[in-house]
Amino acid sequence: MNLIMFTPTDSFAAFVEQWSQLYDPNTNWEANYHKHIKIGKPFTHNDILELFEWQSQAGLGKIRTAAIKEKIYPHLDYINDMKFEETLDLVQFNEKFADVAAVSRTLVLHMIKPEVYPLFDQNVHVAYNFIHGIEMGPNEYPIKSEPRLKFYFRHLLPFITREKGDIPMKKIDEALNTFGQLIKRNPKLKI
Repeated sequence: MNLIMFTPTDSFAAFVEQWSQLYDPNTNWEANYHKHIKIGKPFTHNDILELFEWQSQAGLGKIRTAAIKEKIYPHLDYINDMKFEETLDLVQFNEKFADVAAVSRTLVLHMIKPEVYPLFDQNVHVAYNFIHGIEMGPNEYPIKSEPRLKFYFRHLLPFITREKGDIPMKKIDEALNTFGQLIKRNPKLKI
């Protein structure tokens, strides 16, 4: 027999190792991440668009593509300049991207500093809450950007910064995303 059990752990590294193995890297969009994240090289407009497609795991559609072209493309020089700076002024960043939705804004942060800023979406939020024993109903994910950004900067970013060690940020995202999907599908799951 080959039976599997879930067992609790206090090791973030063990959690990431376990859950990132269950991430499906064979989607049609996964290659976009590795091809276009371009560590050490400037982004093109196409890189930005392809990374947003990777994030959505689907084509973007006319409205979303137009929003990216209108709200992200004008800041391409800034994005590329910040890639090569040691630190990023988050106040300035948030001012430049004030009209960009939270999940898209955190993706841009990740593009600029992929080993500093984690990716963020509903699955990651659900995973974080489960890990920290925070009850969250299926419809309690914040709709507005402001509460999402507060959560990202006050809770998720400090948690991952504290626990990351030398684990690649992409692997952390794979683990949290996979685990969050499981919890979303099985909200009564107890481990």
